[in-house]
Amino acid sequence: MAVDFSWSQFLWIVFVFVGVPSTFWALVLWAIFSKRRETAGTGPLGLWATGSTAAASGFVACAGWLSWSADQRGEFRGPGLPAPNAFPSWQVAACGATVVLLCLLAAHLSRWPKTGGHVAALGLTAGFSTAFCIEASTDVTGQSGVGVILCMLGWGFSLTLLILIRNAVVGRKQPAREP
Repeated sequence: MAVDFSWSQFLWIVFVFVGVPSTFWALVLWAIFSKRRETAGTGPLGLWATGSTAAASGFVACAGWLSWSADQRGEFRGPGLPAPNAFPSWQVAACGATVVLLCLLAAHLSRWPKTGGHVAALGLTAGFSTAFCIEASTDVTGQSGVGVILCMLGWGFSLTLLILIRNAVVGRKQPAREP
């Protein structure tokens, strides 16, 4: 059962399910990476710009891929509210591939090679989950709120793992510095 979209409900859900966990994770990243002496790379984006770009990209990826649906019979639905709740597997795979590529791109554009990657992962997770909150704000059952939590956890862990692998690969390619 869906109800009309409510800005106050949307903002509350974003605050509780996206804002609070993202702020906590940003503080953890700050605590970890503020002690390191990372040298700046060649990317044009600072940490705030990296996170903001990634958040906007995550929102657009979710809204762009998951606000419409095409079924096996060729029928098209959307975009609009309520959002579709059934998607062909190719559409979900394309959405996931888009998010992964956008995360790697945002990490690559960051001036800070390692920290910027983690900020990109956090920003993309927050942006994607914020778009998920649009549907959650129209759901009276609360099940969409659980979906937002699972979205935050799933993308958060997956993109962080992706960035850890990326940082390990990039770290191997850089020449060793002499003391």
